[in-house]
Amino acid sequence: MKISICIPNYNYAEYLGRTLESVLEQDVALEVVIADNASTDASVEVIRAMADERIKLRINRCNVGFAGNLDKAASMARGEWMLMLSSDDLIRPGALGSYARVFDAVGGRCAVSSSMDVIDPDDVTTGRIGPPPPLWLETDRDPTLDALAGGPVYRVAADELLRRALLEMKNPFNFAATAYPRAAYEAVEGYGGGRLINPDKWFHWKLLGAVDQAIFIDRPHFAYRWHPRNQTAQQAATGALKYLVDQYTSTLEIEGTTLDRIGLTRDDVIDAFVEHDIARHGLATLARGNAPKARRVLAFGRSVYPTQTQRNPRAMALAALLRTGPLAPRLAKVGYDWVRR
Repeated sequence: MKISICIPNYNYAEYLGRTLESVLEQDVALEVVIADNASTDASVEVIRAMADERIKLRINRCNVGFAGNLDKAASMARGEWMLMLSSDDLIRPGALGSYARVFDAVGGRCAVSSSMDVIDPDDVTTGRIGPPPPLWLETDRDPTLDALAGGPVYRVAADELLRRALLEMKNPFNFAATAYPRAAYEAVEGYGGGRLINPDKWFHWKLLGAVDQAIFIDRPHFAYRWHPRNQTAQQAATGALKYLVDQYTSTLEIEGTTLDRIGLTRDDVIDAFVEHDIARHGLATLARGNAPKARRVLAFGRSVYPTQTQRNPRAMALAALLRTGPLAPRLAKVGYDWVRR
């Protein structure tokens, strides 16, 4: 089995060398395909200095955006399986060997993801991202695969996982840690460039329609780097509502045939969007002391789905809290803690 490690890059020269080293040290047959998005730093020089025949480089003539560059990288892949890796993240030693053993054991069409360490700019581990509890359940555990994967394994039918993901409006996989058949990527036409900040969530939802099974290994086989210039940090710094725009777009674009297959209606998805991305997200934002953004979140919900937002109890509570003025953040924190419990 050969796996294609697809790396989109833009101005991450300071991290790129460490990322490539972590890939090239893996003990499986692989190729590394890199799409450089017209970087203005020394990224290309770092890549060429590796001088490894397994690396293939494409340099875009202009910046095609984050989602567009994911597909540029993927278009070069020739392996049976593929994995999209951010150019500032790391693969832990032996991770791909673990994935290969699971693929061989499960066979057929499946997607595999795993937990990730959170690391800082100096590679120091500061946290961990595991399987999202509402999506991966204890009843999904498959101990027969634990020894092959090097950690606890969860296994669930793809349609069931998609159903859970839509009801929670969550990403079932970790971006940097998810591998899948190249045929499945091609079946859903890749990322498509239709999302502003989280194209991986929409892609992973589509991916679940092109595979039969989903696997999650609860061992940190990858490391996600948190720093001021990564996508999540930039989104938080701008205060933009790109994330909400993406989520709203998904409520419109999820296909009716897919919803029929997994036993949901479009109203179910809309209600989930209002509950999680408007009401709960707004309450969490207010609890962190950002009342202006919480108002914008609520206004977004009212503008796109006025009826559903108006009848949602937590959205109504958010509206009431916002009218309390300076007391709002403190009251919201109490309320949000109760909701989480």
